[in-house]
Amino acid sequence: MRFAFLLAPLLVLSALPAEAQTYLAQQCVLFGDAQYRRLDGSIERIAALEFPPPTIEKIDMKAGPQPVASVLTLRGRLTYRKRGPLETQFVCLLDATDKPLFFYALPVPATRGAPTPFGRGPGAAPPPSATTALAPQPVQRPPEPPRQPLPATAIRLRGLVRELGGKLQFSPCDGAPMALEDRTPGQELGRALRELTAGQEGRPMFVELYGGRETGPGGGIGALELRRAAVETAGCRERFDQREWIASGSEPSWRLEVTGRDMMLNVAGSPAPQRGAHGGLSRSPGAGVSYTATDDAGFVALFEERRCVDPLSGSLFAYTVEVRSEGRSYAGCAAHNPAMPAP
Repeated sequence: MRFAFLLAPLLVLSALPAEAQTYLAQQCVLFGDAQYRRLDGSIERIAALEFPPPTIEKIDMKAGPQPVASVLTLRGRLTYRKRGPLETQFVCLLDATDKPLFFYALPVPATRGAPTPFGRGPGAAPPPSATTALAPQPVQRPPEPPRQPLPATAIRLRGLVRELGGKLQFSPCDGAPMALEDRTPGQELGRALRELTAGQEGRPMFVELYGGRETGPGGGIGALELRRAAVETAGCRERFDQREWIASGSEPSWRLEVTGRDMMLNVAGSPAPQRGAHGGLSRSPGAGVSYTATDDAGFVALFEERRCVDPLSGSLFAYTVEVRSEGRSYAGCAAHNPAMPAP
């Protein structure tokens, strides 16, 4: 029950209210639970998680002979009879009457820790230790090439990268497709594309990168540094609004949002999110930036510019985050608002 689709042409966000999306998620889980348990006797049940909420998008495509009208994505848990449960992302394809057609789990990378950081140089310090380990301990990748200084002409770009006919193509969020030359250290961009798309030609990957214009006939974009990469994401449609940071992690699932005035932590299973005003950004030499709640010195969010890989989706981020709250510590990955200056 694992399918791979190119979820374009043209995804359009649905205007369904949250209640309707939750109802559809329940219908999809009932459908998927019956399918999975019939195919695999080791599975006890499938359940949807309350957070993050499900998202639904309109789509015009076919799965075999069957037209697909929308795709619903939700976070859920697979419970097994003789081993521990697994949290993952589920995708449910629906017809025009909102009847589930297919239900499948996205692959969970088995070789990556959560998260997988490395510094921007060979002497980078390790991330701070957790007060209470609620996520798997980071596993170091083999040494990566040190980050090279970017030229003054480098610009920050967001868009979709795909491989067509053995060549890379970049489609900016606000522009036409152009040729892309991978000049990232160790050709990290091309490696991420192969891993996240499972080598499927033409399948798009959302990226944030620093790059510059290539010279010569037909010159496109030269990618110099990869900052973010993902295939299961809102991509160019992602909205930060007034939020400076969006961060998340797993085991248990949690999400942090930081604005210029406050921060809010939502942990799965908690009765209510924790919200607190902060006193602004604080910088520590070699230790990134942090925010501390003004009324609760134990509520702290620490961001470091260190490569991070989400353990469930495989998405790559430029920042790691540690959130300390009520005597516990949560480790995960973070994205910074691209409309704001880099911290």
